[in-house]
Parts: sequence; C-alpha cells; structure tokens
Amino acid sequence: MKTIKTKYLSFVRRWGKVPISLTLALLLVLVLTASTLPFSLEWDGQGSDSLRCDKLGESPERTADGWIHWIVTQGGGITEAELVLGGSGSGTYAPTKYGPVVEFFTPYFDVDTLTAILHYAGTLGDNTQFVISDYCPGAPVEFLMVSKTAVTSFTREHFWDIDKEVETENEEFINGTPKIWLYIDGSGDETATWTVDVTYEGYEDSGFNVSGEITIVNTGNLDAVITAVDDVLAGEPIDVDCGVEFPYTLPAGETLTCTYDEDVDSKIVGLNEVTVTTERKTYSASAAIVWGDPTTEINETVNIKDISELFGEVDLGTVTAPNDAEFTYTKDFAWEDYGADDCGSFQYDNTATIVETGQSASATLKVNVQCFIYDTAYAKGDDAICFIPTFSQWGWTNPIDPGTYTWDLWAGAARCDTRRGTLVGSVTVVYDPVTFVVEVEFNVHAEYDLKETHVYAGYDEFPSTGIAPGRFTNEGPFDGSEVYVIAHAVVGYPDPDFGP
Repeated sequence: MKTIKTKYLSFVRRWGKVPISLTLALLLVLVLTASTLPFSLEWDGQGSDSLRCDKLGESPERTADGWIHWIVTQGGGITEAELVLGGSGSGTYAPTKYGPVVEFFTPYFDVDTLTAILHYAGTLGDNTQFVISDYCPGAPVEFLMVSKTAVTSFTREHFWDIDKEVETENEEFINGTPKIWLYIDGSGDETATWTVDVTYEGYEDSGFNVSGEITIVNTGNLDAVITAVDDVLAGEPIDVDCGVEFPYTLPAGETLTCTYDEDVDSKIVGLNEVTVTTERKTYSASAAIVWGDPTTEINETVNIKDISELFGEVDLGTVTAPNDAEFTYTKDFAWEDYGADDCGSFQYDNTATIVETGQSASATLKVNVQCFIYDTAYAKGDDAICFIPTFSQWGWTNPIDPGTYTWDLWAGAARCDTRRGTLVGSVTVVYDPVTFVVEVEFNVHAEYDLKETHVYAGYDEFPSTGIAPGRFTNEGPFDGSEVYVIAHAVVGYPDPDFGP
C-alpha cells in the first residue's frame, strides 16, 4: 500500500486538514488506484501540450471520439504494466505495446486536471520518461503549431596594399634609382633582386540582412481563422508576406507559410518573434538572430601579376586574407649578355598588380653597359715609313723581304707619334719564301675589340689608289723582291669615361 500512502500524504500536504468524509472519499479513490504490481511511477504532466488532432486515423486507437497516447521510454525491462487514471480521468488500462517503448491508449480526459500512475513489474532504464506523446479531445479544437527561422547574411570586402622595390648587390643609386654598371672586363657584373610585398589591410562588412520563413500548421481538428501575423525583428516590427489576405481561414491539417526579408544597418542582436492571432487564440514563436560567417566575400583571395620588359607577364601567386605575402625574383646581369653591339644605357620598369583590385606598384632599374671607343690603328715595324708628309693622315708602310715579322699595333698615334697612341696588340706578317705570298694576322689584347682589318701588300711604297683602307689590296704572289705592307685596323678600347 505504498502508493496509497504517498498519494494521501501528498494531498494532505497540499490542502492541509480535510473533513473526515472527504478523507474517506480520497482513500476510496486511492484504493481503486492500488495495484498488485510492485512498482509505480507518477505522471508529472509532461506532454500535456501535445495536442495533435492531425494524427486522427494514424492508428485504430486515434478515433474521432478522442484519445490520449501515453509512452514510457527505456521500458525494455518491464514485464507487466497497467496505467491507472485519476483526477479528470478514470479507469485502468493495459499496454497496447511492450518493448523499449511501452505504449498506452486511453480515452480523452481533460489533461489540465488529469492524474496518472504507471504500475509495473520489472525494471526501468536510466532517464526513463513517462509522457503523453499526443492527444486529441475528439470534439472540434483549434490548435496551431507555429515555427520560424532567422537566416542572416552579409558581405565582407577585404582590402590590400602592394609595394615593390629592386635592389642591387653594389647598391648604386642615381637620383634614388638603383643602377648597375657593366664593365667590359666583367667587374661590374651583378645580380638584381625584386621584392613585391602584399599587405592585408583588414575588411569591411556591409549588406546586412535577416530573412526566413514562418510556418503555421493547423494540427487541430477545427479550421482556424487567422486575423493577423505580426513579426518583430530585434524589437522593430517588420513586413511579412504570407501570400494571402487576412482574415484568412487555415483549414485543419493545412499549412500556411510566410516569408520575410529585411535589410538592416548592422549586426543586430536579439530575437525574431512572430505572433499569429486567430479569432480564438494567439500563438507565437521566435528564432535567435545569430551572425555567422559572411555569405559573400569580396577579394578574400587575390592574384598577383607582374609585367616587365625583362620577364614579360608573370603570375607571382595568390594571397588569402588575413595573410601577408612577399614575392621575390632575381636576374643576373653581365656585360657579355649585351656585348659591344648592344652597349649603352637601359631602363627596365617592372609593375606588380593585384589583379582583383587594380592596385599596382612599380620599380625601376637602370643598367649602363660600357661601350668601346673605336679608333684607327696601324702596324709599325722596325723600318716603318710614316705616311706624313706624303699624305696628311698618319700611318705606316713597312718594307719587307721574304721572312716572318712581328710588329706593334698602335691606335690613335696621331702624326705617327706613338707617345700619343695606345699599343693595342700586334701584327704577324709572313712573306713566304716559296710561294711569295704575303699573309697578315692581327692580334689585339683581351681588353680591346678588333672590329675591322685592311691589308695592302705591293711593290710600291703606297697604293696607287691612295691610303683609303677600304680600297687596300694584297697584290701577291710576288717575285721574292722587296715589297711594302700596310696593316690597318679599327680597334675599340673601353670607354674611359664610363662609370658613376
């Protein structure tokens, strides 16, 4: 009789002393709820809001007369059970199903004043729940289930900066511009390094929006006349589009879906709350306004492109917020890459660009390549005869007999004065004693450039055509007697005025 005592004491604690006649009546009720089963569990009201007339006909027990569907979870250890109703209810009911979930169906009673006790044998699992799963009074009843969503969205734009510079090993600058001096002897050869720095500058959010749906389901068994749907976003009323005019009749079992789409100035906080008003009741639902990641990101990842005369168009790579990045590349510069024919001054401009934003930065490198200064040179042997005074220009003609000779090659020796000239090399002359052919070989020192050579060989001291080198001829073979040789060259020497 443990159950009878518990129920009675609970009643007394709630209501205090009661008349003897009422006490006897209460004991009579409690005796009727007694059971031979050893254990009991009281219903605590859980599920009393589970009005679901829309489930009418889903099972034989769910009839138009009304029902209450009870369940006991974690009931796999129950071997025997019965449900006893009190308060507004009455009767003892056997389960309609045993198993992990034990189920009962009873007639409908007013759930607000209903009491229920589960008597059972066996065991219950941890966290067992004894609840009403669904019920319907049977008579027409209005009941709406209202739910809603709140979906946030916004755009995030990322900002960047770009800078570029070029550095040289020797760190020579002219008016702030790096400059390389390439000397003919290779002493100025060096490497230039370009650096492109891309810096993340932060972001800005905009385009804040909250949108969603309001779902109204008539789960009762009575058509509901909806007179208004009011939505409040973070305390401010907003427009809702339900696609119908109010008042609007929502038939039992049917659904009405409304939408809203609201632009806001910032990341507002709070709730989106909806109130659905009918001719009989008021229903509400809410959804929290939660801002997650941006739905659209502008320039989160950017591409870096470099354009220059030296390298053409090059994709340096990508950078993704919130990271910075540095790109470097190098080039070796050597005099021999230009040579005598391509000497002079060059300017190389490089521009790096953030493709998505159009931001760019440039770096300029100047390269000076030393040139040769070209001058006339003549060979001077031991018996050399100066052109002057026979001709106005300087130079030498050299008498030879069969044999081999080595003469100095002088450049810029005005008036045949070697003190004014530069010794740039030598000339080897062979007057073959067998064939009587004259052969001439020019040899210049490494720092000089031999551009042109002209040779006269003949019996006369000077060519009959004059001393225009371009018209010199070698008239051999000869007869072994004395001949004259003029060895002319155009020789270049490094520009002495080159350099910073």
